[in-house]
Amino acid sequence: MEFETTADLLSWTALLLLVLALVRVNRQLRELRSRVPELGLPAGARAPGLDRLAVAPTGPTLLLFLSSGCGGCPAVLEEALTLASGGKAVPMRAVFSGDPLPMNGAERLIPVHKDERALLDDYRVPGTPFAVLVEQGKVRRAEPVRSLELLQRLAAVPPPN
Repeated sequence: MEFETTADLLSWTALLLLVLALVRVNRQLRELRSRVPELGLPAGARAPGLDRLAVAPTGPTLLLFLSSGCGGCPAVLEEALTLASGGKAVPMRAVFSGDPLPMNGAERLIPVHKDERALLDDYRVPGTPFAVLVEQGKVRRAEPVRSLELLQRLAAVPPPN
């Protein structure tokens, strides 16, 4: 066999092995993606526990899942109270897994529900702060509150239809 033929054969073999390796890595990545749980309940799912949170059956309500040991929760709660006092936000409920953060008498703006660890599990809350927008008994949106701007968008009163 000539040198060029051997080199071509080795090149094609290496290319084939590379393609097979890429296919294998792609399969592994897909398998890993399928194992990652979705954050919170999916949109359209039935929202559990609304009766004990005293949520209105029709309009939207924002459930804020918080904890006293969470670093970002005080800022989220403070912003939620500011939005609620401005009157341009959907009704909100503060749901705590244990003891609540100090509200300084603002419970009339945002009702507080404490020791609701089971409810956090029902909503598949991976960590706090986490917000779930519910409407007509269904989850409309569920996601971690990564910024105060996101909280403002979630709490904004939707335009009339």
